[in-house]
Amino acid sequence: MSKHNSYLSYSFALLIILLINATYLLGQVSKVKALKYKLSHTNLNDSVKIRTLGDLAYAFSFVHPDSTIKYAKQCLTLSENITCNWGITYSLSILAMGMHANSDNVSAIKYINQSLDLARQTGDNYGEATALNNKAIIYHNLGKLDIALVLYKESLNIRKESKNLNGIANSYNNIGNTYVDKANYPEALESHFNSLQIREELNDSMGMANSYGNIAGIYYLLKKLDETNAYAKKALDMQIILGDYDGIIQSSIALGGVCFEKKEYRKAIDYFNFAKEKAKDQNNLVFGYSKALINLGEVYNEINLPDSAMLCYDEALSILEPNEEIRGISFCEIGLGRSLLLKNKVKEAIVRLKKGYDLAFSLHNKLHLLEGAKYLADAYEKEGNYTLSNQYLRTYIIYNDSIFNEESVQRSHKIEFNYILEKKQNEISLLEKDKVIQKAKNDFQSLLLIGLIVTIILLIVFIYYVNRFRVKEVKAKELIVQQKTEIEKQAQNLASLNNFKNKTFSILSHDLRSPISSLTQVLDLIDQDVMSEEDFKALKQNFRAQLKSINILLDNTLNWAKSQMNGEHNPVKSHVNIDLLVERNFQLFHQIISSKSIEVKKEIDSDLTAWVDTNHLDIVLRNIIFNAIKFTNNYGHVTVKASKENGRAIIQIIDTGKGMSKEVLDKLFTYNIQSGTFGTNGERGAGIGLILTNDFIERNEGTISVQSQVNQGSEFNLSFPLN
Repeated sequence: MSKHNSYLSYSFALLIILLINATYLLGQVSKVKALKYKLSHTNLNDSVKIRTLGDLAYAFSFVHPDSTIKYAKQCLTLSENITCNWGITYSLSILAMGMHANSDNVSAIKYINQSLDLARQTGDNYGEATALNNKAIIYHNLGKLDIALVLYKESLNIRKESKNLNGIANSYNNIGNTYVDKANYPEALESHFNSLQIREELNDSMGMANSYGNIAGIYYLLKKLDETNAYAKKALDMQIILGDYDGIIQSSIALGGVCFEKKEYRKAIDYFNFAKEKAKDQNNLVFGYSKALINLGEVYNEINLPDSAMLCYDEALSILEPNEEIRGISFCEIGLGRSLLLKNKVKEAIVRLKKGYDLAFSLHNKLHLLEGAKYLADAYEKEGNYTLSNQYLRTYIIYNDSIFNEESVQRSHKIEFNYILEKKQNEISLLEKDKVIQKAKNDFQSLLLIGLIVTIILLIVFIYYVNRFRVKEVKAKELIVQQKTEIEKQAQNLASLNNFKNKTFSILSHDLRSPISSLTQVLDLIDQDVMSEEDFKALKQNFRAQLKSINILLDNTLNWAKSQMNGEHNPVKSHVNIDLLVERNFQLFHQIISSKSIEVKKEIDSDLTAWVDTNHLDIVLRNIIFNAIKFTNNYGHVTVKASKENGRAIIQIIDTGKGMSKEVLDKLFTYNIQSGTFGTNGERGAGIGLILTNDFIERNEGTISVQSQVNQGSEFNLSFPLN
């Protein structure tokens, strides 16, 4: 890897590790807007307002620490006013983060310890884990990595006990980043893979993209560019699905960096140009557009196109300077200095390089200082100022030794490891002869052991198949017994139904024969002039009632027969108006009602509906209303009520008729009938109506219950779904 590729050679690992975190930073801006709108345009109760203020303060901690402190204090005041302990814990924790962001670490530690103490006193596990995590972040940023790691792991353990999966994933993420800073890349990789696994379980797409970016960064540090490329592409694919344009920009820049490291310069330029165009479309100039331009400048310098590089740096500077983005300005100035050196404009190059170097010095950025010193040494050498050239060359060597010291330690560790491995291999060779002797002794024992194992396996297989055969035999016997039981049950049902059919048609033949015979005799008397027209008029009302009963009886019988046939079992449901059906049945029985001088009433909302089959409900109401009229004495009362209750339509049919005994009630909906029933005026029925009614009610997910006393009347209660 070339020593003079500043932005890509040394900073690219940091770029990938912080790739999604930078996108998350930009996402906080839109989150701040949403939370501020919610706070000012919504009537919130105190608890929700505390949560919203806390979330807003936390979101500001990434973009404006002063606002974090402001809103955290508002959250704290409100929480203290209503003695909301979790709110106090939450606001103190966020207030600590705001103080830390403002470099007031003494106050930050004070507030975070207060938050932690209160959480432990009140048994707030969530608050305790959050406070520990935030305290770890503070120590992490202060460079106290071992303390941070202990706190992160303590927070992780609490989150595991609470089964807070999102918190567990974040803890693993923070632990992984700490291990990166400690250069313990295997542990870092394991932590980030743990975080990724949980985020996949939670289907947390943004979190998964974050993990992919972090894993890509670690693979880069391990010089595994293929793996880096694979995971950076996974992050990009996820961001495309999410429509996360800021993430797409950052991932495209990262992938361009991988191509640069692999010397695939054409691909690198394509990625950077793609990122540049996307950033321009999204008006993401500082974090996206300028960064893509700086990377393009680095590539153009690398392939000796300094004029193209200078155009990129100058455009980036026009964006970065008004925003006082010192780090980016430093890159641009050093990059311009390198371009001018390539064009042999030494004096102009020195001016640019010195400016970039001074900015890097103000930032204490070793990587930028290393690059600036390298190019300044080259520039002063070309100018003939060997004193300054040697001075900057020494500075370059100092920073280079500092940066690559750890890498040298790692190389020495690797040499030591290889030495130990070689020594161990020699010891193994010396033992080979002993192994040959020992092997001969062990072979016979091994053969015996293998024979024993094979015998045991065969025995197990034999026992398995014997047991399997016995299980099958038992299951076959159980199946036969079950089938026999089902056949006997079906036979009993068939016998019961056949008995019911015989009784029904026996009653039907009796009940139909009598009124038809009577009607025939009356007609004969009229034909023979034995019965006068006045006599016939006197009997006509009675005949009409008898014929109406016969009509209902035949309808019930036909409907019951149809219901037993295939294809008639599934109701066709719709929203049926109950009032209209009740009124229709009152009109149907108008003659009988008038002849018995019965008072009928409705107490039904005109718009009340039930989710049922229209024909089924019509038959149900017709049978129950007809029975109420049939068994009610002259001048009695029949009332139909309907209302909504607990999401169902409730229908009540109440009469003042002759009622039923407990024995009759117990057999009301069974096939165990004895003979036709007669109303108070001799109305006929075969006893099939209520059986049909019960069947249709069940098919429409309804229920029916009856209350009755002899000579006190009856009350039928129906219930059906509203939807």
